Amino acid sequence: MPTALWIDSLIRSLQVGSMYALMALGLTLTLAVIRLPNFAHSELITIGGYVALVASLWLTGSLPLIMALAFVASALVAVACHRTVYRPMAKVNPSTYTMILTSFAVGLILRYIIFVLADRYDLFDKKIQVPLQILYRGHNLILTNLFAWTVPTAILLMIALSLILNYTTLGRQMRALADNLILAKVLGIPVERVHDLTWILVGGLAGVAGALWGLYTSLNPLLGWLAILSVFAATVLGGMTSFTGTVLGAYVVALAENTLMQLLNSWFRLDFSFKPAIPFVIIILVLLLRPQGFTGLTESFRSLRRTGKISRELGNAPSSK
Repeated sequence: MPTALWIDSLIRSLQVGSMYALMALGLTLTLAVIRLPNFAHSELITIGGYVALVASLWLTGSLPLIMALAFVASALVAVACHRTVYRPMAKVNPSTYTMILTSFAVGLILRYIIFVLADRYDLFDKKIQVPLQILYRGHNLILTNLFAWTVPTAILLMIALSLILNYTTLGRQMRALADNLILAKVLGIPVERVHDLTWILVGGLAGVAGALWGLYTSLNPLLGWLAILSVFAATVLGGMTSFTGTVLGAYVVALAENTLMQLLNSWFRLDFSFKPAIPFVIIILVLLLRPQGFTGLTESFRSLRRTGKISRELGNAPSSK
């Protein structure tokens, strides 16, 4: 593969992986803290994209404010869905399958509301009105302001989420709910308040990811739905409840969809139309070979290193006769 294509695919992988990470972290939060496989997460991404589009018509060039509005809008929708649907459903102690179907229903309702509004105001296949600028042009590399916004924004938000989870009262309460819901209730943790704040983070991250995704591609009501399979693949690869694993999984999925696909096309002439199958393959392989994904992988490596070190020490020890 030519050097230019190789570098371009790596840059695209980093850019797309950053957006997948923001999308997948919200999904991991709902799985870990609220214990809900939320298939309506895709619509929170779409809402963020469309709010960014509408905001960009009046705030051209003010991308931080546009992303802030996308964060707020998707966060409000997420909390509204929780309070009107998920919380009442949780009170009747439904099965996991019932909650999955409920999230599908919520997603369909939101999706077709977006379809109606997009049709009414002619918002199909639109681009967010932020001028694209080339920041660097080299022999094999071109960097635009989209890359300059996407990667740092994703990294800053991931760092902010990590700080919240590890160094704030809310983070400790969220981790307590993720570890043991019944014990957390016994200890007096305000479950409903923590759930509301969790949904704000879930919706906000999805909204910002949708705004960035809308800069990367054109907007339509299926924006989030077309990306959700890759997001689920990143979450599954990360172990479903591991935040570090989810981030790593997002970049692995993006690398597979871009760099690996480019290599397969270059070496074996595999058509790019097979690209949507990659997340399917990742999910199937992970569930078959290592259902826990990247979770515990670091500890496994450390354990192997300790075992190897002990074996070497025993092998080097003088034998007694």
